[in-house]
Amino acid sequence: MKKFSVLVILLFNFTVINAQKKIFGKYKNEFGEVLTLNSDKTFEYSWRFDLASSWNIGTWRVEKGKYIHLTTNEIKDTLKNQNKIELVLSNDRKSNKITNEEQAMNSISGGGQSRNLPPKKLLIKNQKLFPYSKSGEIQSKRLQSLMDRNIFSKPWFEKVPENEY
Repeated sequence: MKKFSVLVILLFNFTVINAQKKIFGKYKNEFGEVLTLNSDKTFEYSWRFDLASSWNIGTWRVEKGKYIHLTTNEIKDTLKNQNKIELVLSNDRKSNKITNEEQAMNSISGGGQSRNLPPKKLLIKNQKLFPYSKSGEIQSKRLQSLMDRNIFSKPWFEKVPENEY
């Protein structure tokens, strides 16, 4: 009986580890979002629509083998303004000291950090990642476009084959 218990535990651990290995990679959806889950438990997220864009980096973890939780790590720049020091969102992945002019240019550009946040929680199912809405519902149905009522797009992320990176 003891050998059987050890075997079951080993098989369960192998299954969970193997399933998590399959999670790593690049995912896209039809709303211009790209999510890359790295093997070191970090992620990169980007969103692009016309001239607007956004990006985030952070860490991820798996819960119960079927949920992914994303935690964003905001990068801040230091802005000194009239003897006052402020931390502002960085325009790149490096924390710097910036001037008022640089901050003004960053704020009027069409892209930057945290302009469109990544989902906080995703359901893993059939090599797809399903985001949760703000009300806590799984987004597993196509959503109607705001621009054209005849277009319905997938809000979930589908894994991109490695040869298409």
